[in-house]
Amino acid sequence: MSYRGLCIAIVAGALAAACTHTERRTVVVPSPVDDSCTYYGYTPGTEAYRVCVDREAAARARGRMARTYARDRIVADSQDACVSYGLIRGSERYERCVQREINYRNPA
Repeated sequence: MSYRGLCIAIVAGALAAACTHTERRTVVVPSPVDDSCTYYGYTPGTEAYRVCVDREAAARARGRMARTYARDRIVADSQDACVSYGLIRGSERYERCVQREINYRNPA
């Protein structure tokens, strides 16, 4: 191998080594929001969140999902529940809450 060939091989190897790059990323996937109070925008650990959780548990314990639940009653109870969580009627959080509560209350 000639001196020129050796130089070309060294330069090619150096260029190839300079172009290599290793990158590591840690991706954290957020856990799904399963509880209603977090979905409504309350921060876990706050007093408002605790009140929301308590009211949500009480509503579920009352058996609000009876088969004879009329559509108007479902909407009214859903709206009342969202107001009891401290949400303001007409706000985006209130509307999300009402829709989610209606879905919970619909007999399947």
